[in-house]
Amino acid sequence: MNLLRSTPQPTGRMALIASCLAASFAAPVTAATIDAQSCYGAYYTHVDVMQVAPNHVIVTAGAHGTGYVTRDAQSPLKGAYGPCVLFNEVIDGKPNGELRCVRSDAQGDKFLITGKVKAYTATGAMTGSYTVTGLTGKWVGASGGGNFAEDAGSGKDNKHYFVCFDGEVRMR
Repeated sequence: MNLLRSTPQPTGRMALIASCLAASFAAPVTAATIDAQSCYGAYYTHVDVMQVAPNHVIVTAGAHGTGYVTRDAQSPLKGAYGPCVLFNEVIDGKPNGELRCVRSDAQGDKFLITGKVKAYTATGAMTGSYTVTGLTGKWVGASGGGNFAEDAGSGKDNKHYFVCFDGEVRMR
């Protein structure tokens, strides 16, 4: 499966319009779509839980990732890592949480993952949706997203986990 796909090029009249538009910009733009199907290893650096009322909990957490694992060795996601913060308010077992993760790739270029926690699995793992926003270097102008699913934690301390992603990221 080819995980890096070029954006189809227009033909005929559309090609002329696209050429004129492209010429009006000073910097050349290249586009590609990355299959974001990957998993990410991480560990919690801290977790704070506040029981504010019966059936009402606020959770804040910090995590640091060990890097994306991809099937495509050429994927710009491969090996990207960095810190995350999570704020999650859970009322009657229903999460209302958000997370922010800054990822740095092998060249030091950065992108932001913004996530929305939508549900918990039977094992207590978070699931939800995410978006990608480019911050520096090759990621500037990148966008996309999809869904994520976290495992419930592993290891002796139950702080290590994997998050798996689907979706696409569009690169400029």
